[in-house]
Formats: sequence, structure tokens, C-alpha cells
Amino acid sequence: MSQHNNPSSRRDFLMQSSALAAASLLPTNLFASALQTAPSAPHIPNRDTQLKFTPEGTPRPFAGNTVICHLPVQCAMRDAMLELHDALVKAPFYHKLGPTSPDSYHMTIFPGANDQDRTVSGWPSYVPADAPIEVCNRMVGERIAKAHLACELPIRVRINQASTLSYSTACTLRMMPADDNENIKLRSIRDHISEIYGFKLKDHAAYVFHITMSYQIAPFTDQEQSAYREMLKTHVQRIIDAQPVLEFGNPEYCTFPDMFRFDPQLLLKCS
Repeated sequence: MSQHNNPSSRRDFLMQSSALAAASLLPTNLFASALQTAPSAPHIPNRDTQLKFTPEGTPRPFAGNTVICHLPVQCAMRDAMLELHDALVKAPFYHKLGPTSPDSYHMTIFPGANDQDRTVSGWPSYVPADAPIEVCNRMVGERIAKAHLACELPIRVRINQASTLSYSTACTLRMMPADDNENIKLRSIRDHISEIYGFKLKDHAAYVFHITMSYQIAPFTDQEQSAYREMLKTHVQRIIDAQPVLEFGNPEYCTFPDMFRFDPQLLLKCS
């Protein structure tokens, strides 16, 4: 039977024709909007979270290497962040979070390589794709040990309050360079480290610096989402008031077995 004689096909055709005819009566800009698909809400948990945490919120093995700046052990920002951490632990939605360890709080400078992503945009070009992660760690470390970053320390950043409060999942402090000069410095550092690694991430130019306090392993209810937003609004302001600008020293080349531990291997040379 042809499509024209198929009752179901003919019915679908008439419905589509009617919808297009109705849409054609709309103003041009509204018609264009009607053809666009509304943006979907982020999937929670996303693939990255599923690779790093179990559904119960415990860390999975997720080995690799990275360049980060650990949060200073004694600083006002860390003290205020610990208050937010404690509030999250006591929250009724805590079972939907995969918290990171306060001992490992850090701002990522360059995500580096991990055992779960061996694509050309996430794996060093000079490391065999099937090499054990320990080999990758060693080969990258050897290159970083010889590198010298042309930048003046400290690295100065601050919380992007609007971005942090509007971020789609819990709970990440979105960071930004303290001023234009710091932005140039940080982007230059990332460019240099990307050359050392031998690959460039897809979001290299638009990368957003951040400090991850937890991953979200299950969606919030509307009530939980509202409670989380209010909690975040209160504590982010306290963190900013405690220390408006955070200063970091030399970026650290670290290896990690999972998201709970980042072991410094060496400090990048800067001047």
C-alpha cells in the first residue's frame, strides 16, 4: 500500500499541514520561534558525574592528572566554604549529592587527562592511547618539570556570584579572574599548559574556572531546589564577604585516583 493510500500516513500529513498553515498566520519572528525546540533541562546526573560517583554518592575510581591550585588551608574563604559544606551535609537533600572532600578543595587550571577519556581532545598527543594512566602521569610530569610559565604570581580570582547562583547543578563556585590583567594571565597559563599536554579541550577558549564542592547525583524536587537556592544565596554572600579576592601561588601538577584526593607532584615554575 502506498503512503498516499495509508490512512495513518494521510492523517499525519493532514495534521502537519494544518499545523504549518496555522503557524503561517503568526508574525515571522513568532513563526521562527515556534519551529525551535525549547532548551531541555540538564540531565542529572550527567555523564561526568556518573563516571565519578556511584548513585549512592561515593566516589568511583577515576584516575588521571591535572593542573590545579589547592585552596589555602588557612584562609577566610575556606572557613566560609566549610560553613556551606556543613549546611549541605545537614540538608534533607544531602542524599542527592556526591560531596568532594574539603581537604581537596581546589580551582582547576587545566583538567588534564583521565583514564575514562582517551579521545584526541582529552588525551596527550605523545602518549599511546592504550598506555596505563601511570605512564601518562609520568610522561606529562616530565614535560611539566621542564616547563616555565611566564606569569607573575599570585593568581588572583573571585567568585562570579551571578553565575554561581544560576548554575544548573549543586554545588560549584564559579570563579573568574579578579580583573582584566588576571584574565590575560590565566588564559596565557592555560594556553601554555595545553601546549605541554599536546591537546586542546573543546571549551578551551570559553573555559569557566570553578571550585567543585559537590556533584549532584539525583534531581531535586521543586521544594528541594528552592531550599538549595536559598542556602546557596546566603552562603555565597558570606564567602564573598569573608574574602572578596582569593590569591593562589604556583599551579600544581597533581595526580589523582578519584575525586577525593589530588596528590601534588610538582609546582609549575612561574616568574
